[in-house]
Amino acid sequence: MNFPLSSKDEIIRQWRHFSWNDELKKVLGKNVELVETQVECLKNSREKTSIWKLVVTDGMESIPIVLKIYKPPLKENHTVEMNMYQKANKALLEFMPQVYWIEPNVNAVEIWMFIEYVKPLRGQIKLAPKHFDNIIPTLAKFHATTFDNRIMQHGDIFDAWLPYYDSKSMTLERSSHIEKTKEYLDLAMKDPSLRGLVKPSYKVIQHILQKGPIFFPEMLESGQSLIHGDLHFHNISCQNASENQDWRIRFVDWESAKYAPGWFDLVVLVEILIDFRKDWQKDEEDIRKHCTHLYTQEMKKHGITFKTDTLQLLKMTYLQRTLEKRLLNHLRRVLRGEKSILLERYLEKTTAWGKELGLY
Repeated sequence: MNFPLSSKDEIIRQWRHFSWNDELKKVLGKNVELVETQVECLKNSREKTSIWKLVVTDGMESIPIVLKIYKPPLKENHTVEMNMYQKANKALLEFMPQVYWIEPNVNAVEIWMFIEYVKPLRGQIKLAPKHFDNIIPTLAKFHATTFDNRIMQHGDIFDAWLPYYDSKSMTLERSSHIEKTKEYLDLAMKDPSLRGLVKPSYKVIQHILQKGPIFFPEMLESGQSLIHGDLHFHNISCQNASENQDWRIRFVDWESAKYAPGWFDLVVLVEILIDFRKDWQKDEEDIRKHCTHLYTQEMKKHGITFKTDTLQLLKMTYLQRTLEKRLLNHLRRVLRGEKSILLERYLEKTTAWGKELGLY
């Protein structure tokens, strides 16, 4: 069956068919109508999901809502996100948009989920390092909610479906990726256009890869919690990102959620952004030290402390993430003839931090 959701006409037709004005009245407590001229596609992904922004009105106020559509069979990451919104939403409502309702059988098989619209942070501000002060406290509070044994308070929510970072299946997957990374490094050394880039760090990284799949036990020993897993700037929302201190941050797009060290979220939020932002790199050490200190202090407010130096934990987790999959992905990319902004940074930081942290 072809995916029929690339036009707003299909959404309007289904809205009328299911009388969703009545469904939304139960949520909002007032009569509303869909503004049919303001149905906007935000994202279409590989004919498996699509995301739409809709607008309804009560005649006085316009209310935006998000519609996310899934086409079965669901991939594992889509199942995780569905469960996050369907099962974990009430427990984590402080950190994610509200789910209004889920319609499970549209077009017989599709799942349509209607969610509160929270403005993306991107577009409201030009992100500067100072803005981490508005984001990291919410992230720390989110991690603290399920840190280590605290997740047992929510066992009925997460036990059956949440991926666990140290599970047998994820460990095997990491080992497989690491073996492939070794192979792709060899291929890169045989490619005349890549050999010059890879050669200076080739022997060191091949040596380091032998130490996997967990390169730093301290990272796991520092504790784990529910993490977002893909916490880049696009996945952070806030209704009003003014200069006041309470942004009421909400995280969106929960496909990569798992139980894992919270430092993975810090790596994506802070360290990967530093990798992309060349204008930040002259101050990168100050930025990562400040963010690491802030996260540590916020976690301490929630009764959580770390035995290992937290700046080292950030660097350990960055290398773990790089070595277990990201280096492989970017080697593949360049070997296909595509560009990679991050490959050179990954190679340089792996050798530099690998030595600093005792991997060779």
